[in-house]
Amino acid sequence: MTRGVYATGSEEPTLTERAAAAVLVSPADAVITGVTALWLPGVEIGSPEPIRVATETAGQTVRSGVRLSRVRCLPDSRRRIATPQAAWLAACADLDLVDPVAAADWLIRLRRVTPAELGAAATSASGRGCRLARSAAGLAQSGVDSPKESELRLLLVLAGLPEPRCNPRIGTADEPIGQMDLVLEEFKTIVEYDGDQHRTDPMQWSRDIARHEAAVAAGYRIIRVTHGRMKHPREIAETVHKALTDRGYRGPRPRYTNLWQTLFESRRV
Repeated sequence: MTRGVYATGSEEPTLTERAAAAVLVSPADAVITGVTALWLPGVEIGSPEPIRVATETAGQTVRSGVRLSRVRCLPDSRRRIATPQAAWLAACADLDLVDPVAAADWLIRLRRVTPAELGAAATSASGRGCRLARSAAGLAQSGVDSPKESELRLLLVLAGLPEPRCNPRIGTADEPIGQMDLVLEEFKTIVEYDGDQHRTDPMQWSRDIARHEAAVAAGYRIIRVTHGRMKHPREIAETVHKALTDRGYRGPRPRYTNLWQTLFESRRV
């Protein structure tokens, strides 16, 4: 599994087992941190490997599959794993803006951190990744259900379009419609991300159809985005902008800055 550490059995070691092995071959103060520490409680953003390990020890340790970082102060941790807040801060040094925002949204949804805690941590941070952490904390939202929803929301917001509400329930007490992904209530416009579970789960598919029909009957415009459509981010932004202007929006057209192009046209989707 890791040179110098052996596991019994023929099954592939889990990430938790590989992280434990990395700790065993690292200095005595080692802490699992960064993207790896985010994956352990289920926040699967970026790649968990190599296993990220932090230490204050100055000695040399080189192990395949382990990235050992020497830090002035170890991150807050529990049982040799960085706390979610500390892991997120460390991960900001490895990722672009989209993934830290998605991770922050996910941690908030899991109630591992609050937006205020992330903001305070980012404000007090220093060193590599601190500027990105502050930007990501400012963009994080509660109520987001998936990393793809986070990416879709950022695609719109960073192009200068209005900020949607995330997963609100629409309708009235007498005629409830249900929960929708991204809602721009002022313009009666909904943007939905349809992941594979919407297509492969017949019950989910049926619920989606009924929910969408009810929303359209109530006067909403629904724009549906699939994984394939995410490969054409400008088309999504232009479609949403047209839907908004058709319903009274008088704000600016989408702006495709260098940052936007890097995040949504150059990155893999």
